[in-house]
Amino acid sequence: MDNPAKAARRILLGTGVGLFLVSFMALRDGRLPLYSNIGWSIPIAAIVAIVIGFMIPQQPDSKKRLARWFPALDESSIGEDIKNIVSSEEEDGDVGGAWAKLEEAMLSSELEESE
Repeated sequence: MDNPAKAARRILLGTGVGLFLVSFMALRDGRLPLYSNIGWSIPIAAIVAIVIGFMIPQQPDSKKRLARWFPALDESSIGEDIKNIVSSEEEDGDVGGAWAKLEEAMLSSELEESE
């Protein structure tokens, strides 16, 4: 399993290269007008995707700007994060179950009092 940074980097660089290919083919066939602002949105999007792809960190503990959204973690770190998330979800479920039991006890005592 790849870490999120490598996967996002591959996707963004591949998208950028693909958009460059599309724009070059459109220029060659004359379908991308040189004097139209909207036509240049495809090559600009390609440049943006490639630049963002290179801004994604490759090493853990990187200080790059996108490290918060695309962490460069190894498999053991990802496993630890998943275990922490699962344990916190289980704790939240236990708290919810305790509230449900308390509410059930209160409702049953109110029902017994009304009878």
